[in-house]
Amino acid sequence: MLRPRIIILLLLTLLPATSRQLRAQGEPEGWRFGGWEFVEINHDFGRSPFFGSFYFEHDNLQYRHFDCWYTRTILGVKLFPWFKTDVAYDFVKESSRQVHRAIMDVTATLKEGPLKLSLRERYLHSWIPAENRQGNELRSRLKAQYAIPHSRFSPYLAIEVFTWKDWKKTRHYVACDYDITRWMQLEAYYLYYTHKEHPSQHILGIGFNFYL
Repeated sequence: MLRPRIIILLLLTLLPATSRQLRAQGEPEGWRFGGWEFVEINHDFGRSPFFGSFYFEHDNLQYRHFDCWYTRTILGVKLFPWFKTDVAYDFVKESSRQVHRAIMDVTATLKEGPLKLSLRERYLHSWIPAENRQGNELRSRLKAQYAIPHSRFSPYLAIEVFTWKDWKKTRHYVACDYDITRWMQLEAYYLYYTHKEHPSQHILGIGFNFYL
């Protein structure tokens, strides 16, 4: 069948980056730039309210230095047409350590014609075995998306704030989704990333979303 072949081809195009764990080098002072590449596979379990997804992302700094890669496995339930919740597990591989993260999300969505607004609240608990260290984080994201009538483009703006007792960092997104087919979507974004302890970052992200 054509669909599995396309999926396999795209995954083989993006996933080899995981094998390139580049030697760590000093970070430049001031602002930084990099790229995030990702693949997400989503699935609804028949007519039930349950859904699942698998997400892979590879991050690099200046398109030369390995930053990290991670996988996220998600299981959720749509409690109402406008409200859903899910739990997830992340495995993160950085250049010198591994991180495990447990995640819980709640998302509310309001839709009016081609305009869609969503608010997501995320709790995240991290564990770093090599350092015997744990931590908590709250991530609040507000997203506004507009599906351009009679086209396959859906641009969006989003802001995501990271806190725990006080502010940690903020991500600002300018992005667009493009529906290649009814089950495959291309997503691209520019991200301005401000951080309490590190220089600001300019990130270009690109990846594929599948709905199987």
